[in-house]
Amino acid sequence: MYDDFLKQAAELHSKDEAFAVATVVRCEAPTSGKPGDRAIVTANGKISGWIGGGCAQPIVIDESLKSLRDGKSRLIRVSPTAGAEPSDGITGFTMMCHSGGTLDIFIEPVLAKPHLLIYGRSPVAKTLAKLGDALGYRVTAADESAQPEPNITPQTAIVIATQGEDDEGALEQALSKNARYVAFVASTKKWEAVSAFLQTKGISESQLNSVRVPAGLDIGAQTPEEIAVSILAQTIQARRKSEQTQIPALPIIEIRKEKDPVCGMMVSVPAKYTSEYKGSKIYFCCAHCKSSFDKNPESFITA
Repeated sequence: MYDDFLKQAAELHSKDEAFAVATVVRCEAPTSGKPGDRAIVTANGKISGWIGGGCAQPIVIDESLKSLRDGKSRLIRVSPTAGAEPSDGITGFTMMCHSGGTLDIFIEPVLAKPHLLIYGRSPVAKTLAKLGDALGYRVTAADESAQPEPNITPQTAIVIATQGEDDEGALEQALSKNARYVAFVASTKKWEAVSAFLQTKGISESQLNSVRVPAGLDIGAQTPEEIAVSILAQTIQARRKSEQTQIPALPIIEIRKEKDPVCGMMVSVPAKYTSEYKGSKIYFCCAHCKSSFDKNPESFITA
């Protein structure tokens, strides 16, 4: 089972896909989950691995998706008496199922690498690619004829370092992408000429105002290496500010929930256990709740 966990984690990492790892760190009997049990939760809400029974899984999925949104780890406790208020760094969730027991689960997000898309073959572009790779960026090199990058997100940082080789074409293509950071390696005078031309091509004033030019923080950079450092520092600054003000743009789905009428748990839909009652579908967290309901549904349905 551990080999399967490592294999899936490696595959997701190689595809640069975000996921969360949930690990049982403590338990109080009776529980089916034991310390060291772990599961992977992907950004589409799918869970694989083992952290305990079905009652704990919806909570773990919800908290894992939250960790992918805010990029923060969390420690949760699932027990019949945990309550919902944080305590000693642990957020408690009440488990309504009949099985009882307590699980402490650590959830850690594994986020995709920040993406750096570079246009140009200039010395600055080449140096930027090397330094970006060393800093852990996923670096993509492009030119004015490149096809649209399939994995461009608002978190992508785009740098135009063409330095005279069809600057306008590269900028026009870069501004068509939904990136939060676009920078142009050029002087202010050069930018005035290029932006005037781009306006004739239909590029809006707001798009042009979003371009960082001259690219990079003002540290008095002169050499290609210094300019590359100033640009990377600016991309880091922009990314950290965005992380503090809004949720990262990840392809995370919202999961529909329905209340299990027997135990009160919120169940992710579609669910494994369901019943039909007076033309409506009823959802359950486990086979025990379904069986209890099917024996006497009227006792669990309130007007």
